[in-house]
Amino acid sequence: MRIEGMHCASCVATIEKSLLNQDGVIKASVSLLDEKAVIEYDIDKVNRTLLEKAVESTGYRALRSAISFTLDPKPDLKGWDEIASAIRNLDGIIEVRTYPNTGKLIVEYDEDLLTQKIVRRKLESLGLTIEESSASGVDREVLAREKEIRYYRNRFVFSLILTIPVVILMFGGALLPSTFPVDIVMFLLTTPIQFIGGYPFYKASFRGLVHRTTNMDTLVMLGTSVAYFYSVAATFFLTGYTSFFDTSALLITFILLGRWLESFAKGRTSNAIRSLMDLQASIATVIRDEEEIVIPAEDVEVNDVVLIKPGEKIPVDGEVIDGSSSVDESMITGESIPVSKSIGDSVIGATINKNGLLKIKATKVGRDTALSQIVQLVEEAQTQKPPIQRRADAIAEVFVPFVLAIGLITFLAWTFFGGVTWDVSLRFATAVIVAACPCALGLATPTAIMVGLGKGAQHGILIKTGVGLETIPTVDTIVFDKTGTLTIGHPVVTDFITAPGISEDEALALIASVEKGSEHPLAEAIVHYAEERNVRIFESTNFMAESGLGVRANVNGIPVLVGNGRFLAENSVDYKDLATHAPILEEQAKTTIFAASGNKAIAIIAISDKLKESSIQAIQTLKEIGLEVWMITGDKILTAKAIADKLEIKNILAEVLPQDKAAKVKELQNSNKIVAFVGDGINDAPALAQADVGIALGSGTDVSVETGDIVLVKDDLTDVISGIQLGKKTVSKIKQGFFWALIYNMILLPIAAGVFYPFTHIALQPEFAGLAMALSSVSVVSSALLLNRFDIQKPGKTSSESLRVESAPRMAIDPICKMDVDIASASLFSDYNEKRYYFCNPYCKETFDADPAKYQDQDFRD
Repeated sequence: MRIEGMHCASCVATIEKSLLNQDGVIKASVSLLDEKAVIEYDIDKVNRTLLEKAVESTGYRALRSAISFTLDPKPDLKGWDEIASAIRNLDGIIEVRTYPNTGKLIVEYDEDLLTQKIVRRKLESLGLTIEESSASGVDREVLAREKEIRYYRNRFVFSLILTIPVVILMFGGALLPSTFPVDIVMFLLTTPIQFIGGYPFYKASFRGLVHRTTNMDTLVMLGTSVAYFYSVAATFFLTGYTSFFDTSALLITFILLGRWLESFAKGRTSNAIRSLMDLQASIATVIRDEEEIVIPAEDVEVNDVVLIKPGEKIPVDGEVIDGSSSVDESMITGESIPVSKSIGDSVIGATINKNGLLKIKATKVGRDTALSQIVQLVEEAQTQKPPIQRRADAIAEVFVPFVLAIGLITFLAWTFFGGVTWDVSLRFATAVIVAACPCALGLATPTAIMVGLGKGAQHGILIKTGVGLETIPTVDTIVFDKTGTLTIGHPVVTDFITAPGISEDEALALIASVEKGSEHPLAEAIVHYAEERNVRIFESTNFMAESGLGVRANVNGIPVLVGNGRFLAENSVDYKDLATHAPILEEQAKTTIFAASGNKAIAIIAISDKLKESSIQAIQTLKEIGLEVWMITGDKILTAKAIADKLEIKNILAEVLPQDKAAKVKELQNSNKIVAFVGDGINDAPALAQADVGIALGSGTDVSVETGDIVLVKDDLTDVISGIQLGKKTVSKIKQGFFWALIYNMILLPIAAGVFYPFTHIALQPEFAGLAMALSSVSVVSSALLLNRFDIQKPGKTSSESLRVESAPRMAIDPICKMDVDIASASLFSDYNEKRYYFCNPYCKETFDADPAKYQDQDFRD
């Protein structure tokens, strides 16, 4: 629910309290910057109308989204009733108002349940020709923010023009002739400032008083009114007292300046989200009835075929059905390098087609697209309050009455015990009232959260909950699920070693042709490996699978066997030369498969669930920043240890069933660890929920993962580090804002009350107290805006280069079998022709030594 008229934390606290007092309300969270309340409630006990009344009972206004339509031709009276009835039947309609004389129809609706497109379609289905005359949701928000900025700017300029002569008269009045009515002229100049410039404060405070609530505007109204009406009395009714119209005029002018700057800065806090929303394509070219037509992007339907030309934005999420191109996805994932797309690949709406013609089938449109989900997640997160903000709201709820009490005590103490005249006491009391600033307390969290979350969204890092955000800096242990998180999640061919004299392509063609007939995951990995290398796959005959051993078939009349060593041995195939590779491969948690053509062994293939490229760097960096890293998996301990050794992870939780992962996380928490869990948002949901911070890996096009405090759009583990860095920086900004807001109030209130006046004779003038109050809010917002300068840097990676694992050891590629050899630990090598060659096993070394001139090239990699 959108709410109008909030300015400070006490406004928020008052509205939340009123909502929570309604029977049936389960949870209510009000966001000052978003000017929005998110309410969870029991629909059997309370409805939207009652909730709106609860907001309005506090003196604020609940707003509804509305759209107006002009109908042409105008229906008759019976037709208007039928139209209104049909629209009211739509889920999410709040109210329908008809204006037969002008042909207008105004629909108020719930944006979470209904879109303008659905209403328009319903009207069109009734045979009506319509013309929309409302701005979009994004435009409405921008226009409202611009209106607020203009509102305070105009009042500030008006007040400033009149305040300048007031100040000149106050300080230069003694130079004028004694007959010049200085006080009367100041009265005439100050009165418009007080009641025109100060109108927003009077309006808000009186509205609050009618509903028995107080807020920041109450303090401003009281402070300026005391100064103004005392000066009026001193000018016209009291003798021997000096007016201080300049105090009233300067107070209102300074506070209006603060409100103007604050509204301008608040507008900038949501720039990141608005810029994401602006990325959406406005039009789309669809193919219907074999004809290309251009339509608004919002009118694209699921399964529509959309044509995207080079340089155009992709309007919706979809799947490529024709063509190939590279697509710039940086606006969604933060990755600057374009991604190649071809038939079968998925594309994300709002990304840019670079150089090829693509036809896609729309799979997600409207609010279901990845971009819309990202924006919705971030907007929801911005209304989620971390515990620190709840504490601030509790302070703000009693802050205004407390300050009023301090102001009254100040006045009475100085009047009866301070030995000063009552007008001086009044100045001290006024300074106290206008110096107090609950605004800064209320703005510290939402501004930092809005900027931080927007920054994260631009880089594919979505922080969903306030509690998770505040916990991030305290995390000391991070647990990674293995399958699909540290590894790619499916088997791939990692090593393909042929017997001497056998061509790799020839052997691969025979093996893949046999495996094409199998549905085993390992067989699919081999076929995929062959297809990637454009190896021709032949038709096989007499295919037969032998359980627990392997498969056999004839390819081009040649009998081919693919299976384990026992399978080849039972078929009298000598494979001992290739078998020397098996122990080394199996130590690396790889599954080995042998192949034979006729009665001759031709290759050994190693298959495993391969580590992601980002895993090594991510784990190393997390350990460098002081986190204890754990790996959890259902694999047996030997397999798990092989993977953990590659990543240099010492803490392993192996043979853990999926349903037991949450219990293992709980055990770590019971040993006084603050645990973050990184895993798949669906399969690992219980563990993600149990962890202090759950980090779910998104799949790019589906970020609506329910579980997890942080959702990563990309499947890149270095984003875990970026998310932690951003969370720490955001919480740091929140705490900075609170620190300065509290320090400001703790220091300035005693000075304003004149506590140090008897010793120093220094008093804080009310007008400068008002300026300090206004600037404290601006400074908190400006500090949060500095988060925009925070550069999310990937470890070992810049924006213009692909990830390079700097920490990994230098690897040599065995010139015989093409396997990787870690140079740092290699024990088998030969020196030839002033070069050193490294080998993974004695067989390869012997083969090389027998004819070194044949193998003079050895490749290296990081």
